[in-house]
Amino acid sequence: MPIYLGLDCGGSSSRAMALDHQGQVIHQGQAGSANLVSTPERRLRSNLLQATRECPGADFICGCFAGLLTEDDRHRAEGYLKSLFPTARVQAEPDYAAAYSASEDGTDICVIAGTGSLVCSRKDGQMRKSGGRGYLLGDVGSAFRIGREAMLHFLDHSSEDTGTLKETIARLFGATEERDVLSHLYQLPSPQSTLAKLAKTVGIDAREGHSYALNIIQVQMNLLTDVVANHADTYFSAVKDLKITLAGGLWQNAPQFRDAFTHQLEEKLAKTNLEVHRIVKPPVYGAVMLAKELAYVN
Repeated sequence: MPIYLGLDCGGSSSRAMALDHQGQVIHQGQAGSANLVSTPERRLRSNLLQATRECPGADFICGCFAGLLTEDDRHRAEGYLKSLFPTARVQAEPDYAAAYSASEDGTDICVIAGTGSLVCSRKDGQMRKSGGRGYLLGDVGSAFRIGREAMLHFLDHSSEDTGTLKETIARLFGATEERDVLSHLYQLPSPQSTLAKLAKTVGIDAREGHSYALNIIQVQMNLLTDVVANHADTYFSAVKDLKITLAGGLWQNAPQFRDAFTHQLEEKLAKTNLEVHRIVKPPVYGAVMLAKELAYVN
């Protein structure tokens, strides 16, 4: 009987899930990042191996990878999967395909905000995306961008009361003096992932009413809702009702993120009836569903 394996390979972690033909979970695994652009190949292979260790031999596999930008990236990712399960039928997709596939039925737009950010939909059988572009050029409204702004605020206003931000920076970087923090930051293999961890603290401080945190959330959610509104105008211009699913770790940090996002989007799409809710199933489940679809493709 067939076994279906899905992998959600992100910039911070990788997750694997396998289902048998009856839909029972027979494997779950987790490891470090497997971003095709930013994770060194040796570490990427090691993390994929760790996430799938002790998984029974899979027949159909879909790996959804952060950093999958080109057809060359797709072939390379499928090669990694084949090296783990040589007899399986494999497919590689961008990581956002997993989140969209895991979204509730009827979802029009999936807004992903984790370490990075991206907006996506499925139209005419094809995935359509807006935003993204990575931490150097985009990822507005992401945990990284929020954490980056928090770090800049702390360095520029270190004498101010910034709630729990100072103690979080001390824990993550082992220091609070600017020169020591910067030295540590620029030696990290993935500085964007570490800065993204500050987003949780921003949410906590926003809940306590700290103005720096509230301002960061307002600015970043404004930028993210701009991307969503433009996406809606491009792909759903004639639609009066939109169902939007929020995926990614940012939305779990504090209700202030979702509240600010929803309020600003309602203002920008004032003529559209919006239904905004958080994803229920994990993106790795969406990767498994894509693996199951492989069984029906000639």
